Formats: sequence, C-alpha cells, structure tokens
Amino acid sequence: MSSFTEDDPVDGVTVPIPLLTPPTSVTPTWPLSSRSPSPRGLDDVGSLPVPETTSHAQKKKKKKKPKKSKAKEEGLQGEGFQPKPQDAEKPAILCISRNKHWRYISSYHGPWLQLPLELLESLLALNLDPNTLAVPEHRLSPRLPSSPTPLPSISSGAQRGSPYLDLSPPPSPPSVSIIMPPPLPPIGDSGKPTPPPIDPGVFRSVTAIRQLIDEASDLAVRAASGLSSAALGNIRSPTAASGYGLGMISGPWATAQSLGINPMGDQGGNGRNTAMSAMRVHRLRALAVQRLAAAYKADEIAASVMVMQGASALDDIAERVLRVDPNDPDARYVHFFHEKIPSRQLAESTTTHVLDELIAAYPQRLEFYRTRGIVRCFRDEYQLAARDFTHALKEARNLRKAKHSHTVATDSDRGMKTRGKKGKKAKTHGQAPPDGTAVAEGDGEAQTLPLHPSVLPDAPEPIEPQVLFLRGAAYLQNVVFLIENAILDLEDIRKAPPGDGTELRLCYIENGKYGGVEIGNPNGPLGASSGPKAQAYREVLNSTAFREQICALLKKSIRDHEKFLSHFDTLDAQMPIFGGNLAQRTQYAFLLTESLRPGSHSQPPPLNAPPTFTTYHPLLVESHFSILLATLLLGAFGNLLPAFAKAATLVDGLEGYPVFLPARSMAQAEFIEVLERLAGGWDTGIQPHSFSSESLTITLPNPIVQEVNGLDASTPSPSSTTLLLAGDGSTTPQPPPPSGRATPQGTTNSCTALAENLDCARILLAPVAQRQRERSEKAATEKASGIEKSKAININIPLHGPRVEIVLAWLGAVHLPELD
Repeated sequence: MSSFTEDDPVDGVTVPIPLLTPPTSVTPTWPLSSRSPSPRGLDDVGSLPVPETTSHAQKKKKKKKPKKSKAKEEGLQGEGFQPKPQDAEKPAILCISRNKHWRYISSYHGPWLQLPLELLESLLALNLDPNTLAVPEHRLSPRLPSSPTPLPSISSGAQRGSPYLDLSPPPSPPSVSIIMPPPLPPIGDSGKPTPPPIDPGVFRSVTAIRQLIDEASDLAVRAASGLSSAALGNIRSPTAASGYGLGMISGPWATAQSLGINPMGDQGGNGRNTAMSAMRVHRLRALAVQRLAAAYKADEIAASVMVMQGASALDDIAERVLRVDPNDPDARYVHFFHEKIPSRQLAESTTTHVLDELIAAYPQRLEFYRTRGIVRCFRDEYQLAARDFTHALKEARNLRKAKHSHTVATDSDRGMKTRGKKGKKAKTHGQAPPDGTAVAEGDGEAQTLPLHPSVLPDAPEPIEPQVLFLRGAAYLQNVVFLIENAILDLEDIRKAPPGDGTELRLCYIENGKYGGVEIGNPNGPLGASSGPKAQAYREVLNSTAFREQICALLKKSIRDHEKFLSHFDTLDAQMPIFGGNLAQRTQYAFLLTESLRPGSHSQPPPLNAPPTFTTYHPLLVESHFSILLATLLLGAFGNLLPAFAKAATLVDGLEGYPVFLPARSMAQAEFIEVLERLAGGWDTGIQPHSFSSESLTITLPNPIVQEVNGLDASTPSPSSTTLLLAGDGSTTPQPPPPSGRATPQGTTNSCTALAENLDCARILLAPVAQRQRERSEKAATEKASGIEKSKAININIPLHGPRVEIVLAWLGAVHLPELD
C-alpha cells in the first residue's frame, strides 16, 4: 500500500496520523523523539499507554503460548494423567515470613516507624538530656545590654514608601516548644537523678534500626531498578512533598523532568546511561543484607516490625545474596527471618540448624544465642532456651564489667599524667565546648543536673534486659506447658499440631476422660471439690514433686521479671497510691486496669494523688502482668493485692509517645480474663469479704499493707492493719510472720493463713463480680425496654487463649479446694 492508515505499524510501533485521527481519540502528548522506539524503551516508561494494535508477530506469539500449553496439557491427559483427589481437595496454605510470627510485635508499634530520621534523633537527644523534664524554676530573663547595638541600616521597600512589601525574614523565636508527656510529680530528693522518659537502650536501638533499614531499602531498590543514589533521591522528593500536602514537585531534577526536559541526557530518565553489572548489583544487595543483619542483632522484635513497614524488595534480598555466596553469615541470619513458612506453624517448620552453625562459627555474637533461645521457646524446648538466655546474660555482664574496668584504668592513667601539670584555663577561641553549651561570663559555674545511670557509658547494653525478660517469659511458659501436658495425659488426649489457626482449649475437649475445664459452674472450674474430676486433677497436679517443680519455675520467672523491671527507674509521689481501705484500693486498681485495656470505652476513675512516672519500655506492661499471673499460680492472694495495685498505677503512668503507642499485653488480657472467669464460676470467691461487714477482725500481715501504702518495711503502720472476717467471733490480732507471707505453723496458724488467703481472694474478685452484675442489669434493662443493640466485637481476646484454661485448671485442682 502506498499510504499508511491509523493502525499500520512501523518497526513494531504504531504511528498515529493526526489528519486521520478521529476527534474522539486522544494521542500521547509526550515527545516520542527523546525516547527509544524499541519495545524495550516503551516498557521502561511506565506512564506511556500501550496501544491495542501491535505487530502481527507479537500477536502470533501471544496466541501460540496458550495453544502450546493447552496441547501439552491435552497430551499429558491423553497419556493417562489424572490429578490426585487429595491434591484437588487440599486447601491452599498461607506462607508468610518467619519474623511475622515473633511474639510481642504489637508492643513495638508507634510513630517511630514513620517519623523523619532527623526528628527521631532530635527526640533521642532530648530524651538523654536530664533538663528536658526538669521542674521549671522561676528564673530571670537574660540580661540585655543597656544600649542595644544599632543594626546596619537596611533600606526596605516599606520604609521608602515603595509599593513592594518587606520580604525580610522575621526574627527567629527565642525558643522552640516541643510537646512532651504530662509534667512529672515534684521530686522529693533533689540530688536524685531524673530518669529519662524512654529507656535509652531501646530508644537508641529503634533509632539505629530505622537508619539501617532505611539504608537497606534504598540499596535494595537501587539493585532492583538500576537507579543511582542521586536519581533515587530526586525521585523520592516529589513523594515527600506531596505527602505533606504541599501539592508540588520539589527538586530541580524532578521539576525539569516534569517539564519534559532531560538535563542528564540519560535513557529513560533513571539517572544511569548503562545497566548495572551483575557484580555491582550483588554488592548493593550484600550491603543491604549487612544493614539488615545489624538491625536484627540490635533488636529482632523492633527490626521485624520495621521490615514489615519497609520495601517489598527486602523480602528475598538475602536469598539472592545466598545464591552467589552461600556462606555469607549476614545473609544466612537475615534469610532465617525472611524465609517463607506456613502460617502459625513456626515450630513445625523451623529448626536451629542455621543458628547452631552461626554460633559455632561466631561464638562471641550473643545475639545468635538470643535468637536460638526464642526459637527453642516456640519448639517447647524451654530448658535449652533458658540455657541460651543464661549464657547470653552472663557474657553480657562480663563484657560490661570488663569495659568498666578498662575505662576506670584509662581514666586513672590520664589523671596521673596530668597531675603534675598546673591547671590552666583552656582557650576556646570562640568555639563552643563539645557538649554544645557554654557558661555565660560572670555567672560562675553552670548548675547542671546529675545524669541518670541508664544514660552513662557504663550502662547495661540493651541485650541484658532483653534476655532477662525472655528468660522470665520462658520459665512462665514452661509452667504452662508442663501443666497442659499433665492434663492432656490425664484426659487421655493427644495434642494435634495447630492448623488453620485453631488451638486446643481445655474447655472444649471432646472425647476426654473427664471433660476438661468447665465454664459457668458455680462450684469452680473443675466442679465440686469432692467430685471425681476435681479429685483426679488434684491427685495429678497437687503431687509433691510436681508442685515443687511448678513453684520453683514460677519463683524464677518472678525473679527475672523483677530484675528486668529494676532497669527502669520510677519517681514515686511519696504518698499512698490510692486512698481508702484495701478493698477500695483493689477496686480502683481493677477499674483502672479495665479502662487501660485496648478497645475499652470505660473512663478511668479519678485519682487525687499525682501520677507515678516510670521510664517507658515496650515490654513493661507484659512484665508487670506476667508477675501477677505467676503470683496467681502460686496462690498467694495476699501478695497479689498490693502487687495488682502497684502494677495498675505504674501502667497508668507509662507514656511512650511520641515514639511508641500503648502496648497490647497478652498477659494483661489473660490476667483479667482469669479474674472474670473466677468471678463468674466460683461462688465461694464472690461471698462478702471482710470489709463488707463489721463483725470480726484479724490482723493482715504488715508488709502487705505497708507496700500498698508506700511506707518503709521498718515503719509500723498505725491503721488499716486488720482484715474483718466472718468467723467464730475472735478479735485477738495475730502477729504477722517474719517473712511477710502466711507460713502455717500448726493447725491454728494454718487455718488462719487459709482464712486470710480466702479473704484476699474475695477482695480481689469483688469488683469483678460487681462489674459483671452491672452489665447483666444493663442488658436486662435494655431487653425489657425493647432496645436492640448491636453486639460489639470483642477485640480483647488474648493471643494465647489456652493459657487461661490452664491457669484455671491449676487453681481448681491445687488452691481452690484448700480455700473451699
């Protein structure tokens, strides 16, 4: 044909003719002359529309592929191939990366994932400065000179009567205000250093993790797309500008490209004339893997949360590096976290083979022991996990002691060298000191606040509190595992591996010998104490050897959690936590804890005392309520009351903003759920307690009340030292045991201790039962009035629900029969 039509291709590219184009069609407005006419050049430009009519060769290729695959499939079927029915019926398995299964991930969410890195570093500097949260004092403003120095005359348009406005920048503000948490209570001891708002160790870790993973994302994107660092920075600038709502494109390079100008003259506008070599791509990926490995070594929980928010190019980057260098230790460590495994089947899909080899090659890396201990907890190998955590903790403490000794020796050597020299005032030559502050002339020495020990260079490394918390959690989980196995053996049930997100709960046991834990039975979680189920459970769980093993593990768990909490200082108000008697304080603690649960719409009760301030850590809430769970399993209700009140007050004063959001604690949800189940299924525990009548009195152990009142153990408590019990009419006070716990000595002391423990249990469950009655009355009133209210979704479901039934089974078999 002598002329071209609208759909005629030329060299694989359709050339539209403006004269023959219908009025309704729209032609591309991009200049085609600056682009490559090859199909590859068109593929590189993601914004160009692909025409519907392509070359005949491409049409044939597209048609041949399905025909070939169809013919091949027909040939296989003709040979007698038939799909297996089990493959056809087998459901698809969801596979996700291993790091998404890590526990306590929900505790590390917060604005630190999206804040600019410069702002995060500024917040870290303010967090380390003791003057940030110091109590403000009335100070005079800086003294100004009597005659201000005349400024050089600037002829502005407004002064000359010109129509142009004065465009000179306004003077800088004298200070910058930063929104911080609520003010602290007044500090009683002025010489006590102020603790930082957020733990410096975890703050440094998340800041370093942000920087490392951001750099790894840039390197991974460059390796995948072939962009240079300059091109990647200019491409991101429009997104950053539009993200702040500016609605403009920033950067000279991006502005030139938006106008159709290619200042660099590169192909496709990606900042590179030639494609990257395979070796350079591998080096970029290796650098990215190094940064990812450093992030996981700092804090694998926080790094896992950050990787979930990062680029998708990070998912398989370690696997790509291992294809070139299978022995790269950083790539093997990162690939261990990024490997795809079936969802909720970490124990069945994970071995410690990779971590064993890494530890054998690098035994000085304590982070590998920490990771292997976490994996062993998933695999129910708790003794081996505790051994790994203990080794990491011991070595970390030895390294800190050695570092401290070396620092002291170095400082002493420097002091001996400079002792003979005369002290001379150092010349500054107009430069600021290293700390960035200088003392004004004539003011004398600057009054600085003492630094907190957690800010000093000899402070423990973040891995120490990490392994302390993990070892305490491992001991508690080991207790739950042992009790569950004993119950399953008693019920003659084999625990199947979890599938489809289902877990075995003791209240839904089918074909069990005794039926498991009961719900709503007024006699207790196992029914009447004289029934066959309760007796069978008590015979197995209350044996001397088994009970001693459980109690030893619980005490170890409480010890480790208390040592973990000792790393974070608290500013107390030097006054009672709550007002009122012990029952009122317990009721306030329950209402406060209920209001702090995520998804709760109840308002916290008013508090007249100033709030208690504690250095924030994402795992503090979990640690406090883990101690409460362990104390509940020990059956020490007398010690549980003050611990509950103290934990509720400290959790109420926690504030991690603007870095962290409020943590979602599994132990908190489980503890409250156990109390609700006991209040709704144990009539003995919801009877009137001592403070609900005025008949009898019996002395409460003094250390319990003194701990609640915030007094010293040596200070006698003048009031609120007795509990009122319904008994035989005896009003003779009993002396408290020296250890602060009810240690039965003889029949009389044993009965007294059990009576005290029962009364404390009733005090603990009284506000829970009252709240349940209020909900029932409200629901009955709404039903009687004909109000149909949509059932709200309960998001306070604990992530480890089976632990609630295990705790109830232990209490019903061991402690509740003694109190009945």
